[in-house]
Amino acid sequence: MYAALLHTHNLTRWIVLIAALVALVWALQGWLGRRPFEKRHRIANLVFVASLDVQLVLGVALYAVSPRVRAALSDMGAAMANHELRFFVVEHLSIMLVAVVLAHVGGALSRRAPDDRGKHGRALLWFGLSTLAVLFAIPWWRPLFPGMGA
Repeated sequence: MYAALLHTHNLTRWIVLIAALVALVWALQGWLGRRPFEKRHRIANLVFVASLDVQLVLGVALYAVSPRVRAALSDMGAAMANHELRFFVVEHLSIMLVAVVLAHVGGALSRRAPDDRGKHGRALLWFGLSTLAVLFAIPWWRPLFPGMGA
């Protein structure tokens, strides 16, 4: 179960990043071009936020069954002294929670903006901050496509 969750969580990051890219590019185009906020923009925003929610659920499940996390929690002093353990036990989880909150705030504020330019601008700002947090918290030293060769 651990390996399946790990692979799914690792692969789902690409869905999150692609959804973020689409939502950000469309928000930037809409904001700069003063374009109407259309159904496709709402869907792109929703897909980004929902993909982060799915990734959060997978991550929490992975956190609960991870032997690495269990070992770290049994000796937090040693875990805090180890960069990789500290990253997964504290930093990754904390930053990703912030990313999810930023995305939800952005989605809500974007929907409530009084005009189309405001909707695009709020999505761009908040989803941009969320995406930066995601990019910062991804363990780039791990395989980008797990299970696909060495």
